[in-house]
Amino acid sequence: MLPELVIVDSEVVAVRLGGQQFPYESETGESIIPKKVLTGFRLSEIPEDLTIKPVESIAGAYIEINNDIGLSAFAGGRASASVEVMQRRKYWDGEVGLTLYMEAFRQAIRERSEAEESDFQDDGDYMFLHYEITISEDFEIGDAIKSVEEIITTIEERTEQLVRRRLDPLLSIFDRGSFNADLEYVLRNANVSVGLVLTDIDHFKRVNDEYGHQTGDSVLRAVAQVLAGQCTRKGGTAYRYGGEELSVILIGTDSASLTDFAEGIRAEVEKLSFEAAPELRVTISLGVAVAPQDGNNPEALVKKADAALYRAKHDGRNCVRSA
Repeated sequence: MLPELVIVDSEVVAVRLGGQQFPYESETGESIIPKKVLTGFRLSEIPEDLTIKPVESIAGAYIEINNDIGLSAFAGGRASASVEVMQRRKYWDGEVGLTLYMEAFRQAIRERSEAEESDFQDDGDYMFLHYEITISEDFEIGDAIKSVEEIITTIEERTEQLVRRRLDPLLSIFDRGSFNADLEYVLRNANVSVGLVLTDIDHFKRVNDEYGHQTGDSVLRAVAQVLAGQCTRKGGTAYRYGGEELSVILIGTDSASLTDFAEGIRAEVEKLSFEAAPELRVTISLGVAVAPQDGNNPEALVKKADAALYRAKHDGRNCVRSA
């Protein structure tokens, strides 16, 4: 049986489905319906003016909800599932602060090609996050709900992973363990191209030998902050890969854009100056590579970026080379 709008005096007042009627909210076009009733029809058979909010159960005034989802009809080759996340600071009991958690949640959404943030509000007490999940297949309604909930679960799991990342204590960018976990995740789940930048500070040993390790640390911190600043503008993430070698993961990019991004980093580092050593100038060499040509293999992507970095050094340093 298909969902049917119940119209009284030219106004929709309810939705009839499975021999039952469910209230219809005229302002939002939404109707709350238990999952057990949502069977036997496809997304394209949802009435155009209806958004279905599937819930676990309804018992009088009590509604059991696992995920706050609103499903639209399939039209024009797509349907949309709106998702609302609401948290109150007063009741937050996570291992990290609610603000950090919600920022991680927003990043987890950005990493999914089929998900997009639609609204975010923080009134100092409550935090509201809304996002949309695009459904590109005319699923049977139960399969659509299952697919959306699997994506929600993946986003929530990724959020937990993100809030557990650790900063390198010297550079205040993420450490190698965070890099390994992030690269593996985005290659497996992002469903978009993934760009990797590997960079090495040129002649860094000479800096330590001539100016001392304290100045060397200052150089490392300054270069790391250049990477972090560029990432803030472009949506990437910076890491300490090891020693004086740093890295960036940037999703949703292509080779030309990634090369331009890396060139921006190179140019900014070339402008750095240091109060303790005014005459000191540093440069970096960078290698870039883009998946999905490497599938979901982190080692293959790192190997290509590393080979490009080696070419940059071989070609005279202070340059960008692409795989």
